[in-house]
Amino acid sequence: MGTLLIVRHGETEWNAEGRIQGHTDIGLSKRGEDQARSLGQRLADRQIDVAYSSDLKRTSETAKLALDGRDITLNETPRLREYHKGIFEGMTLPEIQEKFPAEYPKYLEKDLSYAPEGGETTRDVSIRMASIFDEIKANHLDETVLVVSHGGVLRAAMVSLLGMPLEGNWSFVFGNCGLTMVDTYADNAVLRLFNDISHIDGTVHHGQAG
Repeated sequence: MGTLLIVRHGETEWNAEGRIQGHTDIGLSKRGEDQARSLGQRLADRQIDVAYSSDLKRTSETAKLALDGRDITLNETPRLREYHKGIFEGMTLPEIQEKFPAEYPKYLEKDLSYAPEGGETTRDVSIRMASIFDEIKANHLDETVLVVSHGGVLRAAMVSLLGMPLEGNWSFVFGNCGLTMVDTYADNAVLRLFNDISHIDGTVHHGQAG
């Protein structure tokens, strides 16, 4: 059995402002750095064999702060990046509604094949995430793996891991630095913990593996 410790990156200034980030390379805010350190305290007593993150700063910074100098290889890959949001990147929802009134309702629909101009569809992202998570799972079936990625694409990862239909992409929400745990087997995956933020809100003693 392997274990995936799945984490959305810490908060950024754009998160706080409600701006769509996508592939735009925004670093962590001070609050995001604190969240990542709290995650590190949560995981301090847990064996971690290897780590993966997207190559964008907000995820790699989260992973490095959470690992806090531990001798663990961090593999950064663009395959774990957030959805590319095309022309909507850097904008808030009210700004999209104002500047692209015809596109705004389409953006809010649960449409697997919709993408903003220059961006990715949910179907595209689902294929991308299924591929990288299948590889991570297969390569580390007896290990514990930290994976730090982005809220949107982690929904697609859960759909793939749990064998759900693609419409399941709209059934998950990941908070900044929330911890999700999935036990992996050659022919199965079992969700053990989802989006636990107790290490951030102070309801669990730091250091517990949870």
